[in-house]
Amino acid sequence: MTRALAAVSRRALVVFFLCVVAVAHADNASLLAGLDTDDPKALAAAVTAIEQSPTTPDLADTLFAAGRACEDRLHDPARALAIYERIVRELPDAGVSIAAGRRIEMLRDVRGHAREAAELATLMADADKLPPADIVRRTEALIAAPWPGAVDAALWLADWQCRTRHFAEAQARYRDVVARWPGTESAALVPRDAAACALDAQDWDLATQLALAVPASDPADAAVRDALLASAARGKLRARIYTASWIALVLAIVALVASLAEAMVRGGLRRPALRPPIEVVFLGPIAAVVAVGTWVTASTIASAVVRISLGGIAFAWLSGIVLDLLRARGRAVRLRAIVHVVLCAVGVLAIGYIAITRDGLVDLFVETFKGGHH
Repeated sequence: MTRALAAVSRRALVVFFLCVVAVAHADNASLLAGLDTDDPKALAAAVTAIEQSPTTPDLADTLFAAGRACEDRLHDPARALAIYERIVRELPDAGVSIAAGRRIEMLRDVRGHAREAAELATLMADADKLPPADIVRRTEALIAAPWPGAVDAALWLADWQCRTRHFAEAQARYRDVVARWPGTESAALVPRDAAACALDAQDWDLATQLALAVPASDPADAAVRDALLASAARGKLRARIYTASWIALVLAIVALVASLAEAMVRGGLRRPALRPPIEVVFLGPIAAVVAVGTWVTASTIASAVVRISLGGIAFAWLSGIVLDLLRARGRAVRLRAIVHVVLCAVGVLAIGYIAITRDGLVDLFVETFKGGHH
């Protein structure tokens, strides 16, 4: 009888334990579901409910999710820090405790400066919605405040100014970070960020100079520096090709116009025929089909294709009326036609490079070309 009662008791305890586990899982699922909202008040209430929940092994993941919600959506890093510290303190064996420790290290400057940290987090999250003058004013107030995150605020403001294409102000801010906080982790990031900003500004010489200052003490840093230097060299080369393309385009147009003028004047002034030459009659429909097809299937490059097509038609028209005029006068056209072909090819290639450069498509075309040869 005693053994039977003991067996029943053990089974009852197992059932009770399973029920407790099931209830805990259900509670955690309910708590996690509360975080799935876009309403800040509801989200804050859900985080509060999680914070007030008793500590159980299953709560660790829920706590970590609440911490990330505080960081990313409530813009309250101090609250997130407290949650991460609870995970490490009360649930050190949980799978997320290592990740929580990393977040604690990243948020270490928040301690004792909750207001400043929340303000910086809000600015970072809402930068695209706020007036630029307000962003600068509020961030400069954080930079002037006596707290460890001032350097992070300064570096973020420099990056934001670069992103909004205030390149001169951004570079001045980068220099200020290095001058005011030498030796800090944020100051160590300045050469990399400033070089990337110079690349965005297409200041290739400055980008090269700043990239050379990027530390190369380990392979990762060396790879970053090499990538920045390669980007600067590539940008400088492309800028030269872009300038050369404009020069080539102007020279091709001038040469064809001079050819037209010579054909009109030599042997007595004669105007060219108004009807489209055969070259345009042949090329026009093809160019139209290509342009329409590109708009439908590849809108990213459609604008460049249209400009190239129109440029090609214009060159063909100009060349064609010159050759028709020469034929009408009974003059030889073979050598002139060869010269025109070269001029038209140069002009169209120049228009093509100018078009894809202005539309930011050079890298796309390069990758497409490389992919076609692999």
